[in-house]
Amino acid sequence: MKKSLGLLVLLCAIAAACSSSDTPATAPEPVTDPVTTQAPVTEPPTTTEPEPEPGATTTTTTTTTTTTQPPTTTTTPPDPVVDRLPADPDAPVAEWVAGVNAAGWSFHRHLTGNAVSSPMSIGMAFSLSRAGASGDSGASLDEIFGFPEAGTHSAANAVDLRLAEASVEPTTLEVANQLFPDDGFSPLPDFLATAARQYGAAIEPVDTANGAAAADTINRWASERTRGLIPMIVDAGTVQDQKLVLVNTVYLKADWTRQFFAELTEDGQFNTGGNRWVTVPFMRDQSPVERRYVLLDEADAVELPYEGGELAMWLIVPHDAAGLPAVEESLDAAALTGLSRAARTGTVQLAMPKWEQTLPPADLFEWLCPQGFCPGAPFGGIAPDIFISAALHGAKVIVDEKGTEAAAATAVAFPTSMPPEPDLTIVADRPFLWAIVHQDTGALLFVGRLVNPAG
Repeated sequence: MKKSLGLLVLLCAIAAACSSSDTPATAPEPVTDPVTTQAPVTEPPTTTEPEPEPGATTTTTTTTTTTTQPPTTTTTPPDPVVDRLPADPDAPVAEWVAGVNAAGWSFHRHLTGNAVSSPMSIGMAFSLSRAGASGDSGASLDEIFGFPEAGTHSAANAVDLRLAEASVEPTTLEVANQLFPDDGFSPLPDFLATAARQYGAAIEPVDTANGAAAADTINRWASERTRGLIPMIVDAGTVQDQKLVLVNTVYLKADWTRQFFAELTEDGQFNTGGNRWVTVPFMRDQSPVERRYVLLDEADAVELPYEGGELAMWLIVPHDAAGLPAVEESLDAAALTGLSRAARTGTVQLAMPKWEQTLPPADLFEWLCPQGFCPGAPFGGIAPDIFISAALHGAKVIVDEKGTEAAAATAVAFPTSMPPEPDLTIVADRPFLWAIVHQDTGALLFVGRLVNPAG
């Protein structure tokens, strides 16, 4: 009987451009739990980056199955390996980023209505799982995510470490990976070594025979890593009797370089399409601000950089209230991340809504299976006869006008004379596209579509 790998591709959580009291900048104190505390660190085995096993069985489209029968490998899980490798300067970073960006854009297009997702979170989780994929499963992932022919894991490691360099006050950008094996199951050493050295993944055994307790442990970890923005990503039924749960989180909290003042925020009308309007709070520039922008054929795009200069949000607002589908059809991931290279600088008068979006845990197989990667795909590089049974992704974004605490306390001085005419005026009062990009690597961290800011 096959054993099941529950691969849970978790989430991304972002509190953009805000220092709100409900999304604190510092992590909460870790929960001390003697049952789930990680074991002491031991020296990692000397291995090279594992390649997928040749000659594996063909990917199937069978439905999810689980088993409570003990696997053939029932030794105690080894201590976590945390000897993280430094970034390889020769790693194929550009190829890895381009493939993950393209896959993330494809998933975004799969979503309907209000949408938020993290190409980085999905790509990082499947890049890690690629270390345990059997031949056909690995080939399918390579096709979907564009992973490099060689050096996938060293590229992921280099990207992760470069993203960490952007996490400098007041910005917090954290990528985390965690393995939750059943406490009677032991993944293969080569997989564990790659997970630890290239992805910084630690191990926390759980008793998946008790689905409720296992889910509580996983959800607590995810909630801590996302500062409470994602309090739950799995339920008891999802993890019951699974042999391994792999979780990735991406958390971002950043302040605008040029903040919006709360005193200028006021209600305005947002056209959700078809002559339907909702009233929502709009943030607005006090006067025209020097920003970078791009004039597209059917939309205007403007850059909103974050403190530190490493990250920026691009807002793409169609000229026509019903024009977002055509604008998205005309773009791809390369065009989105290439906006920075095409931008000009000028004065922009901007008004945009405050918004909050949530993507409840979504079944990634609804997107992946039509591309040939379905439940039942074998992952013999994790353990013999292991297959994937679940893949979920959830996200949350909060966008408001707040900056740092000191900036929020600054008095607003209103001009006594009219400001000069801006080079461009953008009023985001219709469905629009947004994306958050890491400037150094070009990685698409988050992408979303706002159709109705009222929910």
